[in-house]
Amino acid sequence: MHTLRGDGRELALVDESGFDWVVQVFSWREIARWRGLYNWEQPDSVVRGAEYLELNLVVRLDQHPDWARSQPAENAPPDDLNDFGDFVYAVASRYKGQIKGYIIWNEPNLAAEWGGDEPDPESYVEMLRLAYARIKEADPNALVVSAGLAPTNDQTTLAVDDRLYLERMYEAAASEYFDVLGAHAYGFGHPPDDPHGAHQSLNVARVQDLREIMVAHGDGEKPVWITELGWTTSPAQQDAWQRVSPEQQAEYLVEAFRIARQEWSWLQLIAVWNLGCGLSADDDDIAGYGVIDPSGEPRPAYRALSALPKGGLLARVRDTLWGKQRLTTSSERPRALAEDVIVHLGDNHWPTPWVPLYQGQLPSPVWTGEFYVRDPEQGAWMLHMEVMQNNERTNYLLVNGHPLDPPYLPVEDYSRSWVTLNYQVPTDCLRPGLNEITVVVGKEIPPRQRPGTYEDLQFRNISFERS
Repeated sequence: MHTLRGDGRELALVDESGFDWVVQVFSWREIARWRGLYNWEQPDSVVRGAEYLELNLVVRLDQHPDWARSQPAENAPPDDLNDFGDFVYAVASRYKGQIKGYIIWNEPNLAAEWGGDEPDPESYVEMLRLAYARIKEADPNALVVSAGLAPTNDQTTLAVDDRLYLERMYEAAASEYFDVLGAHAYGFGHPPDDPHGAHQSLNVARVQDLREIMVAHGDGEKPVWITELGWTTSPAQQDAWQRVSPEQQAEYLVEAFRIARQEWSWLQLIAVWNLGCGLSADDDDIAGYGVIDPSGEPRPAYRALSALPKGGLLARVRDTLWGKQRLTTSSERPRALAEDVIVHLGDNHWPTPWVPLYQGQLPSPVWTGEFYVRDPEQGAWMLHMEVMQNNERTNYLLVNGHPLDPPYLPVEDYSRSWVTLNYQVPTDCLRPGLNEITVVVGKEIPPRQRPGTYEDLQFRNISFERS
């Protein structure tokens, strides 16, 4: 399944469906919003959840931050590719052994995904070369996956036919810089058994064209991963011909897995685009492909995929590359925030040792983190966290919505030093599996500073331990 945020709810839905592989974007701009400062809070949470649920994680790396490019664009290669290389290395180093594969960029054969510039396969290969070297330097066992290309027959400054683009990638020696060929396979309203070459090759069987190019360039030993597969129930108005019913969506997705399992031995992995959890009805272009509707109810596709016998295709990657042993994680000391991840709540921008406000929002009064607990009823629990400059009696913690005792964080001085707090957590506050901790900062009280403004507070290193 291709998740959108990779939060605990989404990962639980993947697990409940019986699938055990997740594709998730790690946004460069979210992790490195400011040059030289990484915020690992969200990716850490995804990795923790995947480990707890024993899900294999594949991560896509793209979405440049504003500081990396002089010209504004939605998704673009940076002015200096070494900036991207540093980001890739930082991710692969932090999650060595925890992430199975890295997808390098998204649909670079579209100008919209290449900074508005004309797609340039040779430049993409240079990006791929650098990313491959930095990932292997940090985690030699991680797989590098080439970007899934957008299926298109265009040959303009706005889009390049994915088959021609792949040919040019091979001519630029791309085969040396990826372990797995990534592919995007969309049905365009046609069933998955639509013949190869039919409808101007705008169907799922188009992936066979990419495979033939691989073989022609002597790269037939490498596998293919379909990192996005989908049919939409609510296409954009100009693409109304692609619409399928919810029942057809379910039928087509299940049939695509059957065809791949029986006919395409070179295809190791299919990721359904997308889970769809948490989208609004306004996100029709994405929500139409979702197997969970915007209200949170499973669509027929989710139920059909859940009933799909697992193994076979899905087991090929796990069994052949890493063996049948799946990664497990210790939950003796569940963690909600790492030692090196600092969250700043409030409404002021302060110099070091303060970090920017959480998510760059002004004000930023609330933070919620996820953690996982096995057998919470086995003994009492303690919460440990480090706090800097809690100056008001208006800041408090909640665990799964329950206030702790004492209800407010103890007041300290203005020394900008880190203070360790320890709280007893009643057993009935915790639940098996996914849990949440929330930190809320209140308003400052007059006459201390400006009336009505928020208190500023930093915290880090939140963990739970059986006492």
